[in-house]
Amino acid sequence: MITLRIGQFSRSPVLGAARHLGWDRDLGLDLQVGPVPSSPAQFAALREREIDVALTSPDNVLLYASTDRNPLGQQLPLRIRRAIDGGLGLALVCRPEIETGEQLTRQPVAVDVLPSGFAMLLKALLRQHGVDEDQCEFIEAGATPKRAERLIEGSIGCTILNAESRVRAESAGMRSWASSEAVSPLYPGTVLATLTESPDISALLELWDRTTQWLLDAPDDEVRAALVAHAPELGSREYLDLMRSPTVGLQRNPAVSIEQLQILADLRKSCGAWAPETAQMRSLAMR
Repeated sequence: MITLRIGQFSRSPVLGAARHLGWDRDLGLDLQVGPVPSSPAQFAALREREIDVALTSPDNVLLYASTDRNPLGQQLPLRIRRAIDGGLGLALVCRPEIETGEQLTRQPVAVDVLPSGFAMLLKALLRQHGVDEDQCEFIEAGATPKRAERLIEGSIGCTILNAESRVRAESAGMRSWASSEAVSPLYPGTVLATLTESPDISALLELWDRTTQWLLDAPDDEVRAALVAHAPELGSREYLDLMRSPTVGLQRNPAVSIEQLQILADLRKSCGAWAPETAQMRSLAMR
């Protein structure tokens, strides 16, 4: 068996379904999957080889692969190995009592960490709603599930959520103001990334292709049964619709294009943050 350690923020439907179907064992894979508390912690674990694979935002890969101006203070040799999804409904989600931008400026706005791509997307969506980001109080509140908890309990006014965290928040009465599609329908979601010199993950990539196709094509009841067996919160109709969305859902095509990475770079520039050069992005893009 080939052991691969995987660090993720939200639960992966691909990994859950693959285990339910037994395809990981069929391909000789022992997948050890665990949550990471933040993007700096995820890339520190990758650097220290405590994990072999990161399921993460491509903006994080840009930040840690192209400069040392990141929370680790070190440029890492990274590769994007596969596109996973188109964001799974990545959206600005607010407390239900907040109806105007002015009200929002009186509430803490939560991000993972301030240099992250989610923070840049959040600021762009705020600007689209006429909110002056300089009037907002930004706080670092950790990974997506933690931010969803804080939103529901009322200690923050809004944040960026996706996947099961967005579904959970909306089920609790939270309101989505806008999604990543408002920035661009090509906005890239999660990717699978490794160090340049990493263990052989060809079997994992084969597993990913096979399971993604099954999740998108198999009968609804079979897919929902597999997801519920992995995590009950993934079995809702709302989550299935996100996962199968042709724009924000799971991606059959493993490529991540330079055009998609440019969207992230442009967001960074619009926020006055560091942004990679085109040549740096070209070395990471997949076609």
